[in-house]
Amino acid sequence: MSSTRRNRQVRFSQNFLHDRRLVERLVGEAGLGPDDIVLEIGPGTGIITDVLARRCGHVLAVEKDQQQVGTLQRRFRHQPRVTVFRADFLEFPLPATQYKVFASIPYNITTAIVAKLTSGVSPPDDAFLIVQREAAARFIGAPANTLFALELAPWFDLSIRRELQRTDFRPVPAVDSVLLRVRRRPEPLVPDERRGAYLDLVTALFTAWKPSVLEALSTIAPGDIVQALHATFGSDLSRTPAQLPFVLWLRLFERIVALEDDRVWSAVAGAGERLKEQQSRLMKRHRTPVHHATRRR
Repeated sequence: MSSTRRNRQVRFSQNFLHDRRLVERLVGEAGLGPDDIVLEIGPGTGIITDVLARRCGHVLAVEKDQQQVGTLQRRFRHQPRVTVFRADFLEFPLPATQYKVFASIPYNITTAIVAKLTSGVSPPDDAFLIVQREAAARFIGAPANTLFALELAPWFDLSIRRELQRTDFRPVPAVDSVLLRVRRRPEPLVPDERRGAYLDLVTALFTAWKPSVLEALSTIAPGDIVQALHATFGSDLSRTPAQLPFVLWLRLFERIVALEDDRVWSAVAGAGERLKEQQSRLMKRHRTPVHHATRRR
């Protein structure tokens, strides 16, 4: 490997899939076809891009590194089904039309990428992302729930489609990777008009840092409402927020909505947006090259 390429890998936290047959299997298992517009994030040298271009209707390849962009443009200059963009994906406008995603994304901004894909006005119908196994578990909420998993679950169905070997990448990463599927639900489990209320509620309860959901509820709801919820859910509310499964979070939200009491919603109003703003500030502060992380393709 050249020193120039090695330096780019350190700078952009890159590791690359190196077996074309594996890439073909992964793309084939994703079920992508000629009717699909596919967004690829961080295509690098283009091993995934090339397979996508042979299967899909059009590939939108978004690459930040100028040298890699030049390589991609030369490689695909005679391929009309590939459009290469030099851009930071976190600042790149998502397609307004229906599209899907297939990409091996950087470890150090994985959460930011998934958040952008799932919280915007035009999320993909389906996304297949090669990510660190630990990150995938956090997004799915297994074995323990996370706030991010709860934010995704009403609108997206997440699953691990394939375990990958460390030797599938060059250079070999120090962590395990998986192919994560993020599929948009045809019918959301929470209506769009209640999205903000749901996010405010789960954010307020999860960030109350109380040992049980019941005690977290006591920080946002009057005693009579807490008692009513305790009567409905019983010992389930004794679990920590991370231990409460999504199906019970959903039932809890629906029950509070049914109570038609504005006192709870007044207490949690804006919690989701405030946390998002805090996270955005932290992300901007720390978005510098990370030398110990890796980026895989």
